[in-house]
Amino acid sequence: MIAIPSFIYAQGVGFGLKGGVNFANQSITNITTESITGFHGGGYFVLAFSESWAIQPEVLFSSQGAKLPEFNETNKFNYMSIPVLLRWKPVSFLSIEAGPQFSFLLNAEDNSGNSLKDDIKKSDFGMAAGITLHAPIGLNGGVRYVYGFTNINNIENDHEVKNKMIQLFVGWTIFGGSN
Repeated sequence: MIAIPSFIYAQGVGFGLKGGVNFANQSITNITTESITGFHGGGYFVLAFSESWAIQPEVLFSSQGAKLPEFNETNKFNYMSIPVLLRWKPVSFLSIEAGPQFSFLLNAEDNSGNSLKDDIKKSDFGMAAGITLHAPIGLNGGVRYVYGFTNINNIENDHEVKNKMIQLFVGWTIFGGSN
């Protein structure tokens, strides 16, 4: 058991925690929307192939949604999001990440607290891309853009609804050979 952390470190496998702010919005056909501020948090693994390349799967709680000013409404959605990112580190302090993101709806409500869960599809598929700056002691921070490809509208009407957001985050690689 004492040798396991050394083996994990040598193989380029790591684990960390991260959290931050979401600037979330939705594109809705023929409706003007405004962004809302939410948060995200969770954990990530780093599975490094080399000094420069890794896969970084994450499991995050993410609050999203949008304001609909013409209806005086704010929709708030909570998701469990699983991005699976290909990570390239051209230099030791910077990585560029991109990959698919799978999200599963946990809760959906309007500003009055009414449930919208039946009106929204239970899953969302999108693409995430961003950059991360890495400090020598495992601390990191970055920015990511997430765009949903799925029309999450579950009501029969002409409105296509897609999630989108910018995430700012900080993290800490708790253990592992590559942060």
